[in-house]
Amino acid sequence: MIKKISIKNYKSIVDDEIELGRVNVFIGANGAGKSNILEAVAMFSAAKGFDLSVEDLENRGIRITKPNLMFNSFIGKKTNDSIKLELTAYKKNMEEFAPDLYKVELLPSDSGDIFSNWSDVAIKKLLAKKMSEDVVFPNNPRKEKVLRESFDKLYDEFASSNKTDTFLSEVRTFDFYGKLMNFQIYTLNTPALRGITKDSRKRPLGLNGENLDILLSSFDEKEWQLLRDYSHFISWLEDVFVDEQDRLKFEGHRLGRSTSRLYFVDQFMRKNNNIFAAENANEGALYVLFYLALFISKKTPSFFAIDNIETALNPKICRALMKAISELAEITGKQVLITTHNPAVLDGINLTEQRLFVVNRTDEGHTKTKRIEFKPQNGQSKYKLSELWMRGKLGGLPQNFL
Repeated sequence: MIKKISIKNYKSIVDDEIELGRVNVFIGANGAGKSNILEAVAMFSAAKGFDLSVEDLENRGIRITKPNLMFNSFIGKKTNDSIKLELTAYKKNMEEFAPDLYKVELLPSDSGDIFSNWSDVAIKKLLAKKMSEDVVFPNNPRKEKVLRESFDKLYDEFASSNKTDTFLSEVRTFDFYGKLMNFQIYTLNTPALRGITKDSRKRPLGLNGENLDILLSSFDEKEWQLLRDYSHFISWLEDVFVDEQDRLKFEGHRLGRSTSRLYFVDQFMRKNNNIFAAENANEGALYVLFYLALFISKKTPSFFAIDNIETALNPKICRALMKAISELAEITGKQVLITTHNPAVLDGINLTEQRLFVVNRTDEGHTKTKRIEFKPQNGQSKYKLSELWMRGKLGGLPQNFL
């Protein structure tokens, strides 16, 4: 698992370090910087996968803007022109094996161009070592410029070729590195879950909820059983299935606006009249099913993020869902970063097993995280975590109005 993330100079984050567990929940006011934390990890992953074009970054769930706005630009603070990220694994011998692979320093080709490609200074140094053992730049600005431009070109050619697979083959055997390569941020919306829109081209699951039916069609019997066991809190659900031959479409079960072949069976309705296509199903069931499938499948990333997990869900469902995915994360070995604005989500976590972080902005506007390890004392422990949050005992609430 990933043990620690260190972020410097990314959007609202000047310098922050976060010790992670398996399931990590981030709360805070709107604009506190929760999503920036997820994006920083996605930037790290993109760098390690040589996926630093604008399109590649978008396909990991990163909100793209001008590079000079992806750096800190706080009043009175000297502007840096690079983003520095570092991740730490629980297996320390892996860091000793290749310490540079755990660091990223990102620079854009043009800080004023939104379409600018990024490059990783840290990996350039590593590649320089690998390709020539040591690249020595002379103390001559003109020659140094020529050599650096030549090396940058060589790096770009290397990064766009299949040589990267050879270079990283021995490292990718480590579970840690495999986790980093596939990290992405899921931000669901209802049209994507219904199969009506397909904005993301990610496989097997799109960032916004696309292709849920395709993923489920690949489930083996054990995965299907886990899904059915953990979907019990959808009260009306009798079963869920994928019509791979698309026969039900021609029997009038869906209009065809949706490409999804996913169907739900309602246990309270008459047989043969109780089947609903994804485009007509209850949206809460679609969201719950997506999250369960994400944690159950062997084909989904083992390290990923969910932004605003409470979207479209009843508070009680939020609590039940958090308990379910926390259990599934242990069973399937997944690690996740989650943001939420719904206090009910907190009631589904156990502070001794899952980690809760409050994200705030300092007086200077800098994003900082603080881990909540225990419930506040002095008579407050009788309250649920949701109540403590709403009473202002945890922080992470807006302060500019009553």
